[in-house]
Amino acid sequence: MTLTTQSICTFAYQAQTVEGQPLSGTIDAASADEAVLQLEAMHLRVIELVPAGEAAKPKALRGDDFIAFNQQLGYLTAAGLPIEQGLRLIAQDMRSGRLSTTVRQIADELDKGVALGAALERHQGQFPSMYGRLIEAGVRANNLPGMLFSLSRHLELVRRMRAMLWRSSAYPLMVMVGVAMIVAFLGWYVLPIFREIFVSFKVQMPVVTEIVMALGKWLPGVAVAFLAIVLAAPLIGLMLRARGLDRKLADVLVLPLPLIGPVLKRSLLVGWCNGLRLGVEAGLDLPTAIKLAGDVCGSPALRDDGLSLIAVLEAGKPFSAAGRGRVLPPVVIAAIGLGIENRSLAQTLQSLTQMYQEQAEMRLGLLPGILLPLLLLLTAVMVGVVIAALVMPLVMLIGAVSGSGGKF
Repeated sequence: MTLTTQSICTFAYQAQTVEGQPLSGTIDAASADEAVLQLEAMHLRVIELVPAGEAAKPKALRGDDFIAFNQQLGYLTAAGLPIEQGLRLIAQDMRSGRLSTTVRQIADELDKGVALGAALERHQGQFPSMYGRLIEAGVRANNLPGMLFSLSRHLELVRRMRAMLWRSSAYPLMVMVGVAMIVAFLGWYVLPIFREIFVSFKVQMPVVTEIVMALGKWLPGVAVAFLAIVLAAPLIGLMLRARGLDRKLADVLVLPLPLIGPVLKRSLLVGWCNGLRLGVEAGLDLPTAIKLAGDVCGSPALRDDGLSLIAVLEAGKPFSAAGRGRVLPPVVIAAIGLGIENRSLAQTLQSLTQMYQEQAEMRLGLLPGILLPLLLLLTAVMVGVVIAALVMPLVMLIGAVSGSGGKF
């Protein structure tokens, strides 16, 4: 008698219980039909069944999806609902099936007895890197809803700051693009026509006209290069983000700028102070909370400043010994030290967050009023130079024609 051995395969499934509760996971079976029979024997209604190797990779929770997820989880945990049940309810409301798969996987981990913080750490690619540590800190402090609500307020603050920065800079940027298009049109199409006219009449062109004519020859190449950079910018951004260089370039290139740099600096300080407050309120020790604040703001320069503060703490020195950081001003360091002495660090950090938020919003409000006149002045100068470059040879041409009696 010959024995036949069937290979066992792993299938990923999505199903529903008798009560209509969604359930997902994996099951081992010799075939898809056998897997369906096993699931039906467990009183589950199979919705989808695919080989585990073909299952879609869960999508990362970012932006509005992550903010909505965090808020819903906070309300459900505050209502006393078990976390795994709350996660499955949230998964039902997700717009994307891949997003709901991510959330259901976390719930499956919790059903297996894995702690929430550890389960989130296993899915670092789907959640922000600091999220698992924040959740774990909230659980240790027995205040998970408070931590989730504080994080939601922080995320809303950061999103609002970014939206204000974009609204303040969008109009001046569009004006700049329009000016560039006008100058490119003049240099590419209008100036060559005038050049042929001046050359045909053998008019000696002024220096300004020669410079504008020379620049006009370069404008098509500059326009093509600019277009190529714009088209390649998303790909370059993804490559830099994958290597972790996007934030470093922002610190090096944007922070020193005269108008946008101070706004970005205060926006980073808002995120850092608020992130540090979250860690302190969660009961983390100060060095861990400082590291968490660096992860929240995402700035390598601020992260390095935080490491300098940690080194001062570990050396047993006062905070004032840290000196001025690349981004952290002395007033923040002094205020943190005073908050530690008065045992009011969380309130001090809240005040710093509000102060820098108001400063950032004020500078954002001034940004259009400063950039727009500068761009209009730049436009007037550029157009004036082009007109002067065209009119001066015409005046010389008219003078030459008048002096020769109209004969050449």
